[in-house]
Amino acid sequence: MKKHTIIGTAGHIDHGKTALVKALTGIDADRLKEEKARGITIDIGFAYWRDDVTIIDVPGHEKFIRNMVAGVSTIDFFILVIAADDGIMPQTVEHLDILHFFDVHDGLVVINKIDLVDQDWLDLIVEETKDLLKRYGLENLPVFKVSSTVGENIDTLRTEIENKIHKLEEKNIVQPFRLMVDRSFTIKGYGTVVTGTVLSGTLHKGDEVDQMPQERRLKVRGIQTHVKEMAEVRSGFRAAVNLQGINKEDIQRGDVICQPGSMQPFNTFTGVMRTIAEIPAKITNRVQVHVYMGTAEHTGQMMWFEEDKKLSPLTLYHVRISLDRPAAAAPGDAFLVRLHSPVITLAGGKIIEIDPPRLRKKPEIWQAYFDRTANGDAGSMINALLDYAGLEAFSISDIQKKLFLQTDTIKQVLEQLSQKKRVRLFNIKGHNRYLNNQNFNMLTEEITIFISDYHASYPIKPGINRQELINGMKKNWVAPEILDAALQKLINSDILRFVHNLYAIKDFEVKISKDTPAVKNEILEHLHSRRFAPPSIEEMAGIMNLPLAEIKSVTSVLAKENQIILIKSQFFLHMQVWIELIEYLRTYFSKHSDLSVVTLKDFLQTTRKYAIPLLEHLDSEGYTRRAGDLRTPGHKLML
Repeated sequence: MKKHTIIGTAGHIDHGKTALVKALTGIDADRLKEEKARGITIDIGFAYWRDDVTIIDVPGHEKFIRNMVAGVSTIDFFILVIAADDGIMPQTVEHLDILHFFDVHDGLVVINKIDLVDQDWLDLIVEETKDLLKRYGLENLPVFKVSSTVGENIDTLRTEIENKIHKLEEKNIVQPFRLMVDRSFTIKGYGTVVTGTVLSGTLHKGDEVDQMPQERRLKVRGIQTHVKEMAEVRSGFRAAVNLQGINKEDIQRGDVICQPGSMQPFNTFTGVMRTIAEIPAKITNRVQVHVYMGTAEHTGQMMWFEEDKKLSPLTLYHVRISLDRPAAAAPGDAFLVRLHSPVITLAGGKIIEIDPPRLRKKPEIWQAYFDRTANGDAGSMINALLDYAGLEAFSISDIQKKLFLQTDTIKQVLEQLSQKKRVRLFNIKGHNRYLNNQNFNMLTEEITIFISDYHASYPIKPGINRQELINGMKKNWVAPEILDAALQKLINSDILRFVHNLYAIKDFEVKISKDTPAVKNEILEHLHSRRFAPPSIEEMAGIMNLPLAEIKSVTSVLAKENQIILIKSQFFLHMQVWIELIEYLRTYFSKHSDLSVVTLKDFLQTTRKYAIPLLEHLDSEGYTRRAGDLRTPGHKLML
């Protein structure tokens, strides 16, 4: 038997849910003045069956669906109330949809207000109710005919509820502590108190908790369950938690308090959902929607991966939803989607991953992703997370925040993956992080291919240094420890060699052509003759009728030999021409205090295409300093 049971009501407005709760418990769950004045339930209310049983009474009006979702998201079973005089109404169906989407299939059905109808009409309502239940696979639920106002059959119903409570088994939820806040208020002498259902884990008086999605650290001053002081509270209990150092306005319904470091805020998630039986509007992809998760409501944009141009009824969809503001939820949590305008329920399902990878809409890509992640198994989720992360390594803390699992569970899975050589451990900046081994091996293959291509482009170069390799592969964002490990693995495997700070394929030999000296001389002649308007590398390849790769290799060697100089990565100057320019500047500045672009162009006898990069290079090297549109002598001229 469960240590604590939470029951939720469901049903259309004015069908007598609150009156039924009062008949069962003696407690009026309507607590707001407006509720008393209007005679309808607006917000969720609470009644205590006894110390270990709470009934959450939810509003039936369609305007208050958010409050209904907040109440129903944590219940063990439901009591669906249908008024005998009204029969099945819109929110009867919508509430059943929501219960179905939130995976609540256990409950019982009450036909209320039987004192207002005759037997023939009652029989008809009962049959309609059974037909409706069959549509949701709930045909085995018991149906009770009662009158809350006169008390008819209330004792029978109470006995059946007691039996159902007794049969409930404790859920084995292996997750850190988490509570979804459904109320926040102040008690004089105590301060801010929040209430909610403990979804998982255990909370102790004096513990620290994180408020999410705000990522605020708070301390627990006290805990109550059904107005009784408690030293701890655990999964399945309703709890009132007294928090230190925060005002009630700063923590509201929709927030979550959880074990420190166990969650992270997010704006995007993937999920699997099923649509309702009747969709009254044409809903196209990337539609604006309301999204309900636990006690929180968000707006956002929803897209689905299937090829359907519009949503179809009773169809399974794989979705990516981007929210308007940060949220706090975990994989496996239920979510509800309602159209932004008009506000109608569309679908519901479960979250697959928060902050998911970008997926192309190619079926083989997104279907493989959902096949690997949809079952919620810890091993599958961790392996998929590391796989889709590419070369980003994750710590145990990173994995916990993404998947909301206990650290012991994560360690056990990582140990199993390590034994199977599916993951590789790195110490990055003093922290242990895990990388998918297949992605690591792909990096080594990528490095091998890149260096092989480099040799083909620069056959007279003995190799490539580490920074050139990283820049060329555009891998500056990858942790150095991972790159170095990949390079070392290739060296240990006799695929690469490392000599004089250069990496090369093990059996690569510098291919110095017998004509290389001639090629070098011809390039120098072209650069010297063209002075300050030199040909580009591409132009020289055409002039000399040689492969561009060979020209690049030779110019690289000439630059290292200081026979030519590269100007702003745009063109080369012959070193004698460069020296002539520096001497000109020394002579000029010995007589003048500044230099204009026009004056320099007159000396260079060239165009702005060459003059501007030359000036910028002179500035960056310290030969000149820019002063508006003029140049003054730099420290390297040593005047």
